[in-house]
Amino acid sequence: MSITSSVSPAVDKDTALAHARAAIENRTKYIESLFDAAQAAADAREKVADATRAAERANAEHAAAYKKAIEAGWTAAELTALPLPAPAPVGKKTSKSSKRASGRSTPRRRGDAEHAPADHTQPGSAPAADTQTSTPPLPPVS
Repeated sequence: MSITSSVSPAVDKDTALAHARAAIENRTKYIESLFDAAQAAADAREKVADATRAAERANAEHAAAYKKAIEAGWTAAELTALPLPAPAPVGKKTSKSSKRASGRSTPRRRGDAEHAPADHTQPGSAPAADTQTSTPPLPPVS
C-alpha cells in the first residue's frame, strides 16, 4: 500500500503578490474617485459661498442706490413704473424660509365643517346617524 499525500501545487510567491497588488490597485481606484468627488463638492461649495457673498454685496449696493433715489425725490411708485424693482431686503432669507416664519412645519387644522370627516356611507344605504350631536364628557376615573 502506498502512502500518497495530496500536496497542493506549490504557490508561486510572485503570482500571489501580483494578485494582491492588482486587488489593491482596483480598490485604490475607488479611493481616488472618492477623493476627486469630495474635492469637486468642496470646490462647488466654495463657489456657492463666493457667489452668495457677491450677491449680498450687489443687493446692498442696490438697496443703497434705491435709497439715494428715494432721498433725491423719486417715489417708489415712480421707480416701479420705470420699471425698476425695489431691492430685496438685505440680510433676509429667501421667500422659501419666510413660509416657515411661524415656526410651525405644518399648517394648523381648522375646526370648521370644511375639514370635518367625510360621510363614507355606501350608495343606497341608510344615512348615518347625526354625528353633530355631542355627548357630555365622562367624569374622570379615580
